[in-house]
Amino acid sequence: MTNIQFKTVGKVKVAYEMLGNGPPLLLMHGGEADLRMFGDAVSYLQKSFLTIAYDQRGCGQTVVEDDSAYSLEDLADDAAGLIAALGYEKTHVLGHSAGGIVAQMLALRWPGRVDKLILEATVSLVDSKRVMKDDRIKERMKSLAARGPGASAEFFTTPKYVAEHPEIVDHIGGLRGSRTPEDFMRRMAALQTFADVDLSKIKAKTLVLYAEQDQVAQRAPVEKMAKTIPKARFEVYPDAGHIGIIQFPEGYSKVITAFLKS
Repeated sequence: MTNIQFKTVGKVKVAYEMLGNGPPLLLMHGGEADLRMFGDAVSYLQKSFLTIAYDQRGCGQTVVEDDSAYSLEDLADDAAGLIAALGYEKTHVLGHSAGGIVAQMLALRWPGRVDKLILEATVSLVDSKRVMKDDRIKERMKSLAARGPGASAEFFTTPKYVAEHPEIVDHIGGLRGSRTPEDFMRRMAALQTFADVDLSKIKAKTLVLYAEQDQVAQRAPVEKMAKTIPKARFEVYPDAGHIGIIQFPEGYSKVITAFLKS
């Protein structure tokens, strides 16, 4: 993924890449990543869709005019603005992890911009603030950082996968998209800054795709989210960790394609 273009949306100069042909599919990356995290999946998805992967605020090559604080609503508005700026009324939307949190807000604030919605390896907006403030998770992340990249790779995939694919350690390390620690802290604050929401108001046909070995998101509340969204279905991808879309790009792409074509 090297054909980066830029589009100005308000005060944000958004970096994005479009590949493939077919109905447009907006790809929203996770917390510390950038658009590169979808590289392997795009090689399959572009056969059926015009993929639009972009860097969210504070990540990758996207540039903001100032360093002021922003909210989750701002991140959703950036996505809606990008869809419009590219000349589309609406697109399919896939949100991974933190990108799934943004995608939920996009579907609530801008329902006319979202065709079908995929929430992949993510938690619900109702639970996200609690999850991000959970001291146990914070301590786990500190422990992983102290133990090195191998431990982090095992956490985001599985120990078995890392043993069989040791190259994933360097691959994950190369996907960090936040440019500075300050960018990262503003982003984490934004993901917790939003008004109360009602997921039952999401109108889009939705796939909630859960990774069987996810150590970040717990199954029960994710499955509850799927039951709360009126037109949602819940599906589990076997053997996958939190970044299953990177572990199994072809398999995930088949599931995604089948849902979007249904």
